[in-house]
Amino acid sequence: MFILAILAAVIAVASIIASRRARVSGPEGKPQKTGRIAVGVAAAFAVIAIVLLVSSTVYAQDPGEAKVLKSWSGSVEGQDTTEGYSVKAPWVDAIDYDIRNQQAAYIGTGQDDFNGKEPNGPQITVQDKDGVSANVDVAVRYSIRPDRVTDVYRQYGPQENFRARLIDQDIRSVVRNAPSQYTTIEVLTRRGDVEKAIATDLTARWESQGVQVESVALQEIRYPDDVKQKYADAQNARTEIVKAQAELEAAQISAQQKVVQAQAEADANSKLAASLTDPILRQRYLDTLKELAAAGNLVVVPADSGNQIINLPAR
Repeated sequence: MFILAILAAVIAVASIIASRRARVSGPEGKPQKTGRIAVGVAAAFAVIAIVLLVSSTVYAQDPGEAKVLKSWSGSVEGQDTTEGYSVKAPWVDAIDYDIRNQQAAYIGTGQDDFNGKEPNGPQITVQDKDGVSANVDVAVRYSIRPDRVTDVYRQYGPQENFRARLIDQDIRSVVRNAPSQYTTIEVLTRRGDVEKAIATDLTARWESQGVQVESVALQEIRYPDDVKQKYADAQNARTEIVKAQAELEAAQISAQQKVVQAQAEADANSKLAASLTDPILRQRYLDTLKELAAAGNLVVVPADSGNQIINLPAR
């Protein structure tokens, strides 16, 4: 823009000089017409020069954007993360950088639709602790720290190079390594732990680069069919074990309840037997005789029969 503004200004100045020369030389009448044309051209190019000059010094910036200010000599003059309009020197370029939360997704063949966009690349092949390979779909959300934009630019250049040389390479490397700490069953059942391991490794790698990890999501883990069948069989076996354990615990609880109940009955009988002393038994014997006699029964108590009673019902 600045170069175009200079060219427009040069043309405007040249047009003004041409108009003055036309007034000095040439036949009468023609110089005036030529001069007017030259003045019009000069005015038009002067306006263009002003517009281009303003365009090369004033720029607008949305929230979540940053500008790396680089002079024509190649030196980085600084960065700007403020919102709205700002002014810079016309010989300084404002290079755009997006510092919002960004997403890098590696899905399927790399051409499948993912949230309405094409993913960054295809699925990543990993190998777990058991040596079994699987294909995983993963999405990583990250952002560039506003205070480190110039550092990122100095090391990687434009943001497209930054994504290709750092983000893509590191995500693929870390995602390949993380599942090697877990067995096949653990990868399938402890997805959250695998995601946490990936996020921890990426954070350690990117801390010095001015990039922070926001989240890691394993969208899908695809093992071969025979591995999935073995996993399903293991799950069924585990379900049967849990069921058997539950039944065993129920039987044990039932048996314990019966033991407690029998013990309670034995204790009750023991207490009852202990409470039946000779005087109490004698009193119950007498009470029984009275009840039988009151009902009109003939009660015979044989001699030397102890507490034996012969009841002859009344006729």
